[in-house]
Amino acid sequence: MRRIAIAGLVVAAAAVAGVLLLGRSASPRAAAPTAPLIVRAAFEPPAVQFGDVVTAHVVVLLDRGSVRPGTLKLSDDIAPLTQIGVPRTTWLTRGRLTALSVELKGACLTSPCVSRTGEAALHLPRVTVAVSTHDGRVLRAQAVWPVLRIDGRVTAADLVPARPPLRADTAPPTPSYRIAPSTLALLLDVLAALLVAAGVALATYQLVLLERRRGRAVGGGELELAIRLARQAESRPEPDRRRALGLLARLLDGREGRLAGAASDLAWSRRKPETEAVSELVGEIERDVAS
Repeated sequence: MRRIAIAGLVVAAAAVAGVLLLGRSASPRAAAPTAPLIVRAAFEPPAVQFGDVVTAHVVVLLDRGSVRPGTLKLSDDIAPLTQIGVPRTTWLTRGRLTALSVELKGACLTSPCVSRTGEAALHLPRVTVAVSTHDGRVLRAQAVWPVLRIDGRVTAADLVPARPPLRADTAPPTPSYRIAPSTLALLLDVLAALLVAAGVALATYQLVLLERRRGRAVGGGELELAIRLARQAESRPEPDRRRALGLLARLLDGREGRLAGAASDLAWSRRKPETEAVSELVGEIERDVAS
């Protein structure tokens, strides 16, 4: 395929060279055309990389004795190449020969220019030319573009994941502990259990103290009332004094055994409790218990 592209370039170059030589020739016969209509197409260079600029050359040779150059119609679409700038057109006439040279610049920037293998073969549509003859007929000719080779800038090998060598080991070092994690976990579990037990014990102790305080408050209130009744009973009849002393004995039972026994003995003695004895006992209870 590369030889075909080179051959096309040679043909196009020969045609252009012939036109240029005609410009130097002083004899019109040297510019005699070989055919009424000839068209050639070529690329320069014949192979490029993706995104590079390539020049497309089209050369048309006309026999002015057979055709009318002013009626020439040329189709030189270079898609899928992306055209860059405007075409450069050159006309040259020597004798019966008229030469048209068209130069287009383009770049391969679209998906047809990409291949998985890294090299794409681009086929452009044919160049078509039509021109009218002097007798009213229309002559047509075509030129085939050579295959344009597009080399990719990224190959399949570039996309293969690489494992570059590392200068140092990137694995984290093995951790070290003063206390093994399993041992520390066990110690924390034991500590948590001890804290829970301590919390329960403290809460129980607080409840016991609260109950004791409530009992003392209730007992203290009843004892104070009984002491006031006993003070009032000192000046009352004997039955009132006995009942007041019996109430004191009952309230003191379990708290002050000695005083409870003394109050009970005085309350239920055969002899009537005297006012002085009641006052003395109540005073002692006030000093030792009520205070």
